[in-house]
Amino acid sequence: MSGFAGIISLDGAPPDTRLLERMAQTLAFRGPDGTHISVKPGAGFCFTFLRTGPAPQCPSQPCSLDGNVWLIGDVRLDGRNDLRRKLEQHGDELQGDATDEELVLRAWRRWREDCLPDLIGDYSFALWDAEAWHLWCVRDLMGARPFFYAQISGRFYFSNTLAAVRCAPNVSHELDNHFIGDFLLQGSCSDQTRSAFRDVSRLPAGHTIRLSSVGINIDRFSSLPLEEPLWLKREEEYVEQFRGLLAQAVRDRLPDSAAIYMSGGLDSTSIAAMAVDRGRKCDKPSSLRAYCIDCRPLFDDQEGRLAAQVAERLAFPIEIWSQSSWLPFDGWSEKKLRTPEPSQEPYFASLLEHYRYVSQQARVTLTGYGGDGILTGQSWPYLVDLARRMRLVTIGRAWGKYLRKHGRIPPLRGGFRARLNRFRRKPAMAEYPRWLAPNFETEMNMRDRWCELMRGPQKFHPWYPDAHAWLNGGYWPEILEHEDAEWIRAPLESRSPFLDRRLLRFLLRVPPVPLCIDKELLRRAMAGVLPEEVRLRPKVPLAADPLMTQVRSGKWSPLPLPEPTVSIRFFVDWDLLHRILAESSGGCQWRDIRALSLNHWLKYIAKSDDFQ
Repeated sequence: MSGFAGIISLDGAPPDTRLLERMAQTLAFRGPDGTHISVKPGAGFCFTFLRTGPAPQCPSQPCSLDGNVWLIGDVRLDGRNDLRRKLEQHGDELQGDATDEELVLRAWRRWREDCLPDLIGDYSFALWDAEAWHLWCVRDLMGARPFFYAQISGRFYFSNTLAAVRCAPNVSHELDNHFIGDFLLQGSCSDQTRSAFRDVSRLPAGHTIRLSSVGINIDRFSSLPLEEPLWLKREEEYVEQFRGLLAQAVRDRLPDSAAIYMSGGLDSTSIAAMAVDRGRKCDKPSSLRAYCIDCRPLFDDQEGRLAAQVAERLAFPIEIWSQSSWLPFDGWSEKKLRTPEPSQEPYFASLLEHYRYVSQQARVTLTGYGGDGILTGQSWPYLVDLARRMRLVTIGRAWGKYLRKHGRIPPLRGGFRARLNRFRRKPAMAEYPRWLAPNFETEMNMRDRWCELMRGPQKFHPWYPDAHAWLNGGYWPEILEHEDAEWIRAPLESRSPFLDRRLLRFLLRVPPVPLCIDKELLRRAMAGVLPEEVRLRPKVPLAADPLMTQVRSGKWSPLPLPEPTVSIRFFVDWDLLHRILAESSGGCQWRDIRALSLNHWLKYIAKSDDFQ
């Protein structure tokens, strides 16, 4: 994805051009197709361009329609034709090669902030109105494109790259203890406004910043709404609409040449099938290439075998990589492993090698992310809602049909086990890390924070409470950011058709039983397309945990612990961590891995030239 950054002088002074050049250098890995630096009154911008497609792109930014309002950012719109028609109905005349950036600017000129909820796709961008001296910063609903900012000493810095904001000499490099605390508790920070650094903030997904001489305001402009249920006469109608929306989501994201991360599961293979079908309908040979990670012979992993079966059926090439030779934290000491924030993935170096290899073959990769949420289904909330509405006939029909077909009632997934455990007070502190440094634990109220995190987000959807909360919260932005170009240090853009907003709104209206239980809707849509072994394969976790397998087999041990950095001791009682691991006979839990990961990351930070 293209890189962008900007500086707004709150006092109207010209920006530091040398700082802009340094920020542009920081962004160079994102955009090999051109670098542009521009200075406006009271503002400066830099942009590095990555050509992807399929829609036309603006290769030079910031761009403007009138020389007054300027756009800089990374924009990929869905539903371009719908937006074009709406603009043309209001008098706009657009050329056939109108870029996504032009569509955004035209929509902004006509409707201002009211246009933002209608912009769907993957984007983060800024709009600078030089005459009114206003800046708007916008990030899409799923958070597919990151956005960082800092307001320090009369300057407002922003970028889709954390390191670019940190280039500013007056931005502190001190860590955000709240972020680090959340990372040690659960592997990520639940506060979407924070970054790992105290002075750098993150714009939450679906939010906008408005900066003016009056001050700064942050508001939510987009979310997945609660809509009326969709009652259709025949189940086949749901399948047809779903298939059409999924095909549209793939089509909008598919350039002439693309890669796909594919396992042997139903989600990614369905995306691959849709991509191949799109090529056939356009009379173009498929340029899709699949990449699969397989853990054999570490354990009996079926992912590679099944993925290869799908690739053969759909007639596109596939490369299968063995993960079994990699050990936890292999390659972490190398300079190329440079993550902007701490990662709890001990095999990240191997993933990084794969990402960079793929980036040499393609600039866009598709994923199956998002298929598990709504399509996995929860029947208990649906049952409760129908009972409340006294729709007893619907209950009898839906549950009876499921029982006749499967020989059992649909899985309730009502969270009863978790509630029972909370009642018994069993898990409240069972997984709590005992090796936290006492002063840090007390200062940050870590035990209270742990209980708060265990409660999870508020849930509002009557049928899909869990999925709806995840989709409107920080779950997907955190997942997607870890495949952002700044993490993998390669010009490669990840796209997830299952997270298409049009598709999600449809699914949230589909009655869960039977079509959204265990992906029944997707299975029917793929009938005759995928091999039956894959199409009917039940949702199963990975056959084994690679980390635990290597620990139990003696191939890897966390002991002896690596030399601790000076700063890790502020967060972790390193001696206690050593005793806990030693008492477990060299065993290791994922919660312990987070302490080791943070130590590795702090070691890199301490070696960097800009550490303070």
